[in-house]
Amino acid sequence: CSLSLCRYYAICCQPLVYRNKMTPLCIAVMLGGCWVIPTFISFLPIMQGWNSIGIIDLVQQRQFNKASNSTYCIFMVNKPYAITCSVVAFYIPFLLMVLAYYRIYVTARAHAQQIGMLQRAGAPTDSRQRQPDQHSTHRMKTETKAAKILCIIMGCFCLCWAPFFVTNIVDPFINYTVPGKLWTAFLWLGYINSGLNPFLYAFLNKSFRRAFLIILCCGDERYRRPSTSAQSVPCSTTTINGSTHVLR
Repeated sequence: CSLSLCRYYAICCQPLVYRNKMTPLCIAVMLGGCWVIPTFISFLPIMQGWNSIGIIDLVQQRQFNKASNSTYCIFMVNKPYAITCSVVAFYIPFLLMVLAYYRIYVTARAHAQQIGMLQRAGAPTDSRQRQPDQHSTHRMKTETKAAKILCIIMGCFCLCWAPFFVTNIVDPFINYTVPGKLWTAFLWLGYINSGLNPFLYAFLNKSFRRAFLIILCCGDERYRRPSTSAQSVPCSTTTINGSTHVLR
């Protein structure tokens, strides 16, 4: 969710000042929040026993197995905690991610259209007849790629975590009749999503792929982005909707 909001801010809000706003301190605060919030919605309530208020007798009953005469560690949550934890940990972040990625996709389409307008405006007169078809094809490819990436990321997140958090809310209302093996399968499905995320972002995003290579290769200069100041690329400027754009 934090990553999607960062991308939303960088693409839709203030892209020109993003590098100045997103300082190491800001990133540290965001990463700290990713650990502090789960502490307050999971670790603290569970250690205090708030999740078992009202169902202590049922928990104790399931802890003891008469057949093997042994005691098991049983984790169960009451209705208020199941709703609160699921809403804060999944449903609110999921809603924010959907809204953020939708706005990113809409903005990317608008940018692709503006780029097409700029390229047509800067094209030579004798080639204007064939430029629209080429740029239309390029914009279509760009929009299709953006939609594909967002669908894959959001689809994996939803498919992996939705079963667990839906079951987490439903189980207390059906007298805790969900089989234990099904619980385990849904929980590991969520863990699989966490393992897939680095590969999804690395394979689908060049910036992430370059950053991973820099980290894994101890800052190897071969993987750093080449400086644009050293390149002598002819540029032209044009104005659209009151803002000046540079076309290389």
